[in-house]
Amino acid sequence: MTNALTVRHLDITSAEVSEVLDILDAEYRTRYREFYTDDITAYPVTDFTSPDGAFIGILEGDLLVAAGAIRRYDSTTAEVKRMWTRDTHRRRGFAQRVLRELDAAAGDLGYTRIFLTTGSRQPEAVALYRASGFEGGERRIPEFDLPVFAFEKPVGRTTLVEHPSHS
Repeated sequence: MTNALTVRHLDITSAEVSEVLDILDAEYRTRYREFYTDDITAYPVTDFTSPDGAFIGILEGDLLVAAGAIRRYDSTTAEVKRMWTRDTHRRRGFAQRVLRELDAAAGDLGYTRIFLTTGSRQPEAVALYRASGFEGGERRIPEFDLPVFAFEKPVGRTTLVEHPSHS
């Protein structure tokens, strides 16, 4: 039997979110070894709280299985950060659900656009954002000679490409 899913706004300073950010930091360190800079602590935690931001999690029972955040990018644009899905729950549509919830939160906070970036060593993220209605493409960061993908979309226009469940 599968536990029911719940969506919650979470406190970014809570223990459950701290655990997620530690896991995310370790993943970034592994994927971007020589290029990694500490993205997790690069922004004040207040960026991810109302009135300019939000941190949203999806729980399966009591287990936090996916999360993401938005912060103010400019007066009309929210920036997606901290997208994460627990290893054991990937490829089951949780990240798309987080994006839908972040889109709704962005609209509630008065934003009209959503912006995000992801690195070239995260092809599954690039595919997710494209499948979710984000438009954009590759940019280069000269100091690292590493491609980065920048995407944006209007709030409220999230398309979804359903992926079959992997048993």
